[in-house]
Amino acid sequence: MEDGIITVFIAEDEQPARDLLLDYIFKRSELKLEGWSKSGQETYEKLCEKEFDLLFLDINMPKLSGIEILEKVENPPYTIFTTAYNQYAIKAFELGAIDYLLKPFSEERFNSAIDKALSIIRSNGPYPANPGTITKLGLSFKENENHYIIAYEDIIYISAHGRHSLIHTGTRVYETALSLKDIIRKVPDDLFVRIHKQYIVNIKYISHMQYLLGGQYLAYLKDTSKTTLTVGRAYALLLKGKIQF
Repeated sequence: MEDGIITVFIAEDEQPARDLLLDYIFKRSELKLEGWSKSGQETYEKLCEKEFDLLFLDINMPKLSGIEILEKVENPPYTIFTTAYNQYAIKAFELGAIDYLLKPFSEERFNSAIDKALSIIRSNGPYPANPGTITKLGLSFKENENHYIIAYEDIIYISAHGRHSLIHTGTRVYETALSLKDIIRKVPDDLFVRIHKQYIVNIKYISHMQYLLGGQYLAYLKDTSKTTLTVGRAYALLLKGKIQF
């Protein structure tokens, strides 16, 4: 990235989709196209030869899929997937994708993805340190037909809701089919802790704890709702080990 210009590579085997991307890219003065390819193998070789700031990557390509490319390249660029297949979205986000554009996508949707990419690239440097760098910015999950990456710092706590989970932020509550067991594996353990079979909490939002009879505690949170959550006896020692009051 030089003088705020983002270098772009397109991996797309279908010409109509490639032409549409070119049209949208050329309208953004912050973007500079530096190459394109029509197959997965060619894309892999190009990414090994040269560094780019941003990659538009189709999933269904000859020789190697977009998913396989990201799994093989040692230090891939920041990536926006462009595909007609929404079933790969969660895997894409787990591999560090910034966004996931479902074809056919509008110019407005393209620009939204670009704005997100520019913010991330300018905040974190031109190249991810490794394939998982971008997902370190937040929790990726699906809610109905929508795919989200919520910044870890914006998550206050997560509660069980039947077989699903509710992700509580300062602005709204998201519902995901992920279980608490799934989520605790995805979030950084220096920031989140499981305090009960029903709750995972962002440590920085804990204001104080109150002891209850029987070895349980109440955790008071620093959110606008002044939430209080029960700390299970089996989890209290782990929580106290992570927090110094």
